[in-house]
Amino acid sequence: MQLKKITITLFLVLGARLFAFEPLAEEYLVSYGNKDASLTITQYYSFTCPHCIALFRKQFQQIRQEYIDTEKVCWVFHPVPMDILTVKAMDCLQKLSNKEKQLFLEVLLEEVVMDNPHISSLLMQKGMEILGKPTPNLGDKEYLSSTDAFLDAFEFIKQDQTVEAVPSVDVNGHLLEGQVPDLAFIHKLLLEFGEKK
Repeated sequence: MQLKKITITLFLVLGARLFAFEPLAEEYLVSYGNKDASLTITQYYSFTCPHCIALFRKQFQQIRQEYIDTEKVCWVFHPVPMDILTVKAMDCLQKLSNKEKQLFLEVLLEEVVMDNPHISSLLMQKGMEILGKPTPNLGDKEYLSSTDAFLDAFEFIKQDQTVEAVPSVDVNGHLLEGQVPDLAFIHKLLLEFGEKK
């Protein structure tokens, strides 16, 4: 047991790339769970990342039931604006409360059509209509390029150091690029960190 703790600790310390990049503003993030949980996991994702979407579809509900709803983990979804679809989602997210963001994200990640961004964009527009915050110009490039989301996305990606691969995770302040935050990974982390913060 002690050897496992040492191994996980070394993995976190040596495997983490400590970056000095500025994350996106809270208005673009979607949070789940108790912010005082022993683990805060920030998942960096994109709406065009097949691994991000597969993880959400296959494991997020179980992660939520076992770790988030039991207040062991605080989970934050942080978009990485590598593509126009994610920038469109950011424009929508900044108009929503956290509860609305959760609903928006859950529906979209279940329904997004990765090989057809136009349909996914229409789904976003329909979702915003249902939430009472229509964004009819979401498909208009001129509109999108004038939004705060577009400008903030540009500022995020032009930083010297930023997230280069999705999915990636930040665990209590340590960035682990390319790490898929699946159930087994979270279980190992909880064994290491227990209930302390």
